[in-house]
Amino acid sequence: MKKRRRWKVWLLLLALLASFSMINGCSSSEQAAQETELTVEVAVAQNQYIARTARYSGKIRGANEAPVTAKIPGRVTQILVQPGDQVTKGQTLVVLDSTDIQAALKQAEAAEAAARAQMVSNQLQLENARINYERMQKLHEAGAIADSALEAARLQYETLQSGAVEASVAAAEAARISLQDQLNNCNLTAPISGTVGSITVSLGDTASPQSPVAYVSDTTRLQVEVQVSEADVNFIENGSKVNVYISSLSSQPFAGTVISVDRMAGPMNRKFTVRVGLDKPEPQMRPGMFAEVVLATEEAENTLCVPIEAVIARGEKSVVYTVDAENRARPIEVSTGIANDRLIQIVDGLEAGTPVITKGNTLVSDGTLVRVVAGEEKA
Repeated sequence: MKKRRRWKVWLLLLALLASFSMINGCSSSEQAAQETELTVEVAVAQNQYIARTARYSGKIRGANEAPVTAKIPGRVTQILVQPGDQVTKGQTLVVLDSTDIQAALKQAEAAEAAARAQMVSNQLQLENARINYERMQKLHEAGAIADSALEAARLQYETLQSGAVEASVAAAEAARISLQDQLNNCNLTAPISGTVGSITVSLGDTASPQSPVAYVSDTTRLQVEVQVSEADVNFIENGSKVNVYISSLSSQPFAGTVISVDRMAGPMNRKFTVRVGLDKPEPQMRPGMFAEVVLATEEAENTLCVPIEAVIARGEKSVVYTVDAENRARPIEVSTGIANDRLIQIVDGLEAGTPVITKGNTLVSDGTLVRVVAGEEKA
């Protein structure tokens, strides 16, 4: 009897275990049947303006900026202005040592005075020689003097008439003018009216004709010069509006306009100089500050665009993911065009108004179940 009871107990336990196994199996199957939704953000493909941009660095300078350069070498004895001073055209900025030139000028002035005195004396002698020659001609006609006496009078008159004294005066005057010019060149003056940008010499330095001692800028109009590659220069036109970033002043761009594009590349760097005028110069803007110019090189109006992060490279192909009616991700192969740091042009494969996944698209595949949340719209 006991054995039969034990078997009944074991059979009951086995039945209970089988029931629990069936219940757990059904629960696992239900869990397996549930898919996890992947949260993604989407943006709508739309027609808009797009431009490919290139960034170039340069320095702010006055629209009219001129170096102050010594015409002759000389030791700096005076610096009469400081950077930032307002100066007028012709104002003396730097003075060079002129001691030796002044001494030489005094000698040249004395030499010129002596030459002019000699010219006066020569004119008196010439007049006397003319009178004597005319008198000797009359005596020769009367037979009172020999031919040799008349010839001597003629030679004396023509010698005094040769212009040698006048040439000496002209040479002395030229020497004096040259030294006067050198003396004047010891005063280095502002070539234009404006603001002193920098002074590159100190007292006692030797100024050289090869190196400017200062720069003067007309800061009422400022511009930025950048060197542009041949790949981009043909897309840049005079009058184009650009953004200019001056990081030392603001994180926001300043408005600029392309005012000139060189037609010939520089001989050394093979790049083209582009000048961008700052539309509204501010007092804090100073010549010499670094600036970055953002130039539009390619552009298109009313063309289909999506955010740049919506496009994924798959080998040599470009793909975007859309969301179908069942909230599943579906890949679409597209052809792309102009791109910048925010947008990319869709040339083929997509229609305007189609939502594309912009965040989470690297985690999905064809058929992935997704939950769409609103993303930041890219204008």
